Amino acid sequence: MEIGFNSVTLDKDNFESVFKKIHNFGYTAIELNAETLPWASPHLTDKTTNEELEIIKNLSSRYNLKISSIGAHIDLSSSDNKKRITNINYVKKCIEHSKKISSPIVHLLSGELKQNEKKEQKLELFYDSVKILSKYGLENNIKIGIEAIVGHVFHSHLDFESLWNTLGDENIWVNYDPSHYEAQKINLEDTIALLGSKIIHVHMKDAMGKFPYFQFPPLGKGNINFRRIIKQLKEIGYNGVLSAEYEAQVYGWELNEKEILQTNYEFIKNIIK
Repeated sequence: MEIGFNSVTLDKDNFESVFKKIHNFGYTAIELNAETLPWASPHLTDKTTNEELEIIKNLSSRYNLKISSIGAHIDLSSSDNKKRITNINYVKKCIEHSKKISSPIVHLLSGELKQNEKKEQKLELFYDSVKILSKYGLENNIKIGIEAIVGHVFHSHLDFESLWNTLGDENIWVNYDPSHYEAQKINLEDTIALLGSKIIHVHMKDAMGKFPYFQFPPLGKGNINFRRIIKQLKEIGYNGVLSAEYEAQVYGWELNEKEILQTNYEFIKNIIK
């Protein structure tokens, strides 16, 4: 398994700085963030130019950092059809970017399930979005992963089972993030047992509490038994990237940049020895 780092933590840095910092701490992969968050800006968007993509590709080679995936997280279950189509096109652009920079995976999410919204209706919209994007991914030789997110329309390992039963599983993969299952107190061993060989990318992020009262602390400070997870991932044959996704600052853990890069790398390295 390889150790990667999600660029979301370094959202203020330019491409050169991001690649250099991640390389210097020993990581061998980088996950590029294309999601706009309340606390972070994306490194890639649908407006990223071909010249910028060429810079990224050259930096990937220079710093020997494979680009493990693009996180194109945007609402794909919006009942506003115009907005949903716009967001689908955003992900399509990320798929095109992915092809140009030799990233094999684009992963996405459904969007939040708000009060008074019916999950069944929102899932139908999300399924339609996934159908379009999985086909577009196939056409561009890019794998489409989905991340189940706590509080979202698509939030459980069982949602994958329903999706595959409806659409089939061709080019519908799993971006596995155990923190979102732990925040719902879903048994993690059950999730890996069900998702199995469809897992193509893994986020390393800890969790504590239960939705809606949960936190994502630094690795090792929450309730997840990562040694058990890694053991089970090895048993199912996963040999991909373990990508550190640091969001603990949102919940009050204010580590400096060096501490974040170093402690995440060392934590993962010690587990996979």
